[in-house]
Amino acid sequence: MRRVVITGVGAISPHGIGPTPFWNALLEGKSSITPLTRFDPSAFAARVAGVVPPFKTTDFVPRSYRKSTKIMARDIELAVVAADFAVRDARLITKGTAEGAQEADLTAKGWFRARPARMGCNIGAGLICTDLNELTEAMAESRNADNTFNFTTWGRSEDPAKTSGMEKLTPLWLLKYLPNMLSCHVSIIHDTQGPSNTITCGQASAGLALAEATRTIQRGQSDIALVGGCESKVHAMALMRWSLLHRLNGTSNDHPAAACRPYDRNAGGCVLAEGGAVLVIEEYEHAQKRGATIYAEVAGIGSSANASASPIDPDPTGEAPAVAMKKALHNAGIAPAQVDLVIPPGYGDPNWDRTDVAALKIAFGTPPAIFPARAGIGDCGAGSQALDLVAAALALREQTVPPAINCDNPLDNLLVPGQKSSPPLGHILILASALGGQNSAIVLSKVS
Repeated sequence: MRRVVITGVGAISPHGIGPTPFWNALLEGKSSITPLTRFDPSAFAARVAGVVPPFKTTDFVPRSYRKSTKIMARDIELAVVAADFAVRDARLITKGTAEGAQEADLTAKGWFRARPARMGCNIGAGLICTDLNELTEAMAESRNADNTFNFTTWGRSEDPAKTSGMEKLTPLWLLKYLPNMLSCHVSIIHDTQGPSNTITCGQASAGLALAEATRTIQRGQSDIALVGGCESKVHAMALMRWSLLHRLNGTSNDHPAAACRPYDRNAGGCVLAEGGAVLVIEEYEHAQKRGATIYAEVAGIGSSANASASPIDPDPTGEAPAVAMKKALHNAGIAPAQVDLVIPPGYGDPNWDRTDVAALKIAFGTPPAIFPARAGIGDCGAGSQALDLVAAALALREQTVPPAINCDNPLDNLLVPGQKSSPPLGHILILASALGGQNSAIVLSKVS
């Protein structure tokens, strides 16, 4: 079977723009969760979030594509930026990285011209939230005198001097909010004409996208693929939805850096965030032949779905996530004892954290060391496991496990890295359990 390796990483997170600030923040044990200022959250109990620092999307697309950034929702922008970092890190010449005479310069530096028909794009996405101010203005135009909504004036104004509600929206409005627009824009920018797809399975999306693209390469249908996931949950709708579901930590507004406490006995709930990552995966011999830098091998993939009676609560037995991990270990051809590190979901919600612990015990007996990478970021939805995958790839390359933060009193005496170290890392398992019930497990291995 064809082997698949990671040859490029791109990240955008509350820690910064690009994979370097992300990795450096992990090594420093930094938390980038801050008071929420993007909108007024005073009506909510939880008022902290992990927010990506300011950036200009136009800096990360070709000059000829800059007008298209006007119809990009926040989630799309995150994916476009992460993909630009990943493709450049992999030293790939695409429509998005070379214009005009630039290609000759890049070729001289050892960059590789990717074949569009042999390059795919699989990116996980969430349900993108509309711009509430934009939508509210349109809805206000369709009010009756008593402030009830008028469906007729939404589509057609009864007063020739007035516009209808829909006319307040740009004709391309819907294209900003379709989940497949992340893969759409990335594939157009980099001219990926191979197998592509969008996975919308919550926090497990990135791993499932990676799994699908890996199978595509193993079947010989492509040589390279852009994979990952991005999402922004830093908006009023997500804050309201998660508040109603009682998932958020509303007791740490005065000390936001410690708000997300995965697997800690004093965990108080989740923290919303935004961000994600895109990775370049490639057939091993193809990567070797062009002299690519190899971070890690995609050694094993596994997935499962919960059979819990509740669609919003975890199955306390942990059986379904354990199935995904067992599948990934079997696919990698390794025993549980050979796993050196697990990067688990780490929501900081006591119920979900206890489910993760139960799953680890089923899959491993005695769980190996865990590194909850999201403790300093929060939950980025479809971008969460993508960032975990970048953390794992960099840990394998650097042979370093960053320190775990905000886990001073771990559940069931779980082993968490207390300081920077350089153990012999051979295999890392990355687990994601979506709040909707899907589970994704990936084993990344060091390539000797």
